[in-house]
Amino acid sequence: MGTLKSRLATKSALVARALTLAVVLSLCACGTSVTTATPARSPAQESSNAQPVMPIGHVGRWLTDAKGRVLLVHGVNMVAKHAPYYPAAFGFSSTDASWLAANGFKIVRLGVLATGIMPTRGTINQSYINHIASTVNMLGAHGVLTLLDFHQDGWGPAVGSDGFPAWMTLTGSAVNNHVGFPLYYVQDPAVQQAFQSFWNNAKVPGGLGLQVYYAQMLSALAKTFAHSPYVVGYDLFNEPWPGTTWQPCITSSGCPQLDAKELAPLYARAVKAIRSQGDHHLIFEEPFVLFNFGISGADISLPGNDPNSALSFHMYTSSPAREPDVLANAEAWAHRTGGALLNTEWGATSDPAAILRQTNELDSALLPWIFWSFNSWMVHSLALPPSGSNLINSTVSALVQPYPLLVTGTPKSFSYNSSTRVMSATWSTQRPGGGRYSHNTLSSIVVPSAVYPDGYRVTVSGAKVMSRPCAPNLLLANVRDAATVSVKVSPGSCS
Repeated sequence: MGTLKSRLATKSALVARALTLAVVLSLCACGTSVTTATPARSPAQESSNAQPVMPIGHVGRWLTDAKGRVLLVHGVNMVAKHAPYYPAAFGFSSTDASWLAANGFKIVRLGVLATGIMPTRGTINQSYINHIASTVNMLGAHGVLTLLDFHQDGWGPAVGSDGFPAWMTLTGSAVNNHVGFPLYYVQDPAVQQAFQSFWNNAKVPGGLGLQVYYAQMLSALAKTFAHSPYVVGYDLFNEPWPGTTWQPCITSSGCPQLDAKELAPLYARAVKAIRSQGDHHLIFEEPFVLFNFGISGADISLPGNDPNSALSFHMYTSSPAREPDVLANAEAWAHRTGGALLNTEWGATSDPAAILRQTNELDSALLPWIFWSFNSWMVHSLALPPSGSNLINSTVSALVQPYPLLVTGTPKSFSYNSSTRVMSATWSTQRPGGGRYSHNTLSSIVVPSAVYPDGYRVTVSGAKVMSRPCAPNLLLANVRDAATVSVKVSPGSCS
C-alpha cells in the first residue's frame, strides 16, 4: 500500500524476550559432535535436509512441509504494479534470487495482476502467465518458494492504483474525484463503487458477472501451476475493500455480515476454480483491509470450507500499540477455524528501529512472515544487482537474521537480539497433530554469513548438530527421548 504503509511504520523498539536454557551441551559449530545418527556432512546432503520438502501443507496454525516439519519461513514481496506487470521485465533475475536465498529469504510473494492475466474481456493472456511461471521456476532453482498473490490497490488504474483492468471497472454514476492513495478508499465514490460492483457480481456490458471473470483468471493460473514443485499456494485477493458499505467494519468485532455476504461467496468461487484444475496447493484468504490496521477482527471461515487453507494477513497499524491486536486477531482466527497463519505484508519502511520492533513481535508470536517489499524498500533498482550502493542497507541490515526455517517438533519460543547477534529458540519434540517423525528428520536453522562473517557457535540441549562447520543451514537431530530442544546461536569462529 505504498505511502500509507510507510507512514504507519513508526519508530519504537521492543526488547527481545530472553530464553533460559536447561541442561546445555556447548558445541562449537566448527568442531565435531558424537552422534548415533549419520551426519549430513556434504553440501549436497545438507541442502537436501535444509530445504522444505514439497508440498507445503498445515496442521492447525502451523505451516508444515511434507516431512511434517513446521515451516517458519521469512521472505519478501515482489509485485510489478506497472505494465507489463511481471518483475523480470524490470530486471528481477537469478542474481536477485541467489541473493535472497543466501540471506535467508526463502519465499517470495509474487504479484499477479488482472491487468496482466486478462487485459481484454474473456481472453487469458497466457504469455503473461508464462512470464510469471519463469520467475517461479527461477526462484525455485535457488531454493526460494513462491506464494502467488492476486494483487490490487484501489481496485485498478482506471480509478485507483493497480489491479483490475478498465473493462472490469464498473462505477455507474459514481464520481471519481481522483483524491489519490490512500484516501480514495474512504473518500472516492468511484473506487468504492468499483468494489461494490464486484461484490454484487455485476455483469460487464455484453458479458458475464465480474466474479466469473475473476474465477476464470484463477482457473488459468491453476492450470499452469497445479503441479509446480515451487508454489506454496494462492493468495486470493490482496487487501479487499468492503465497497460502499464499509463503515460497519470499523469496530473491534469487524463486519461479520459483510464477511458472509461478500468475502465468503467470492472465496468459495475462487476455491472451486482452483480445485477444478486438480490443484491442491494451499489457499490463502485475506480479511477486509481494515483488519490489517488493528481496527477490526475477521469473522470469515475457511475459504470454501476447504481444509487446506490459511489466513494471509498484513500488519500496518496507526500506532505500534495496535500491532499486538493484529497478531491476536490472527491467532483467534486460527484457533476458531483450524487454518494456518502467514503474515504476508508488513514493514514498508527503511527505518531499522521499526523493522526490528516488528520482527521481534512476529518472531515472538512464532509467525512466518513476508516483508513489503524487495523492490520498494530493499533495493533502489531492479535493473542493478542487489549489492553495494544499490542495497538499502538500513532495511537489509535489520531484516537479515538467523531463524529456525524448519522445526522437527512444535515451536515454543524464538528470539533474535540484533545487538548481540544471539538467536535463541526452543521447541517441543512432539509433532503437531501427533505421530512420529521418520528417522533422520532434521531441523534447519538459517544462519546467514552476513550476520556471522567470522563464524558462529552453537549451544544446544535435546538435539545434536548434524551439519558441517559454519554451514549456512545449521541442521539439528532431536535426541531420542528428549522432550524439548533448546538452541542458541552466537558469534564465534570457524578456525
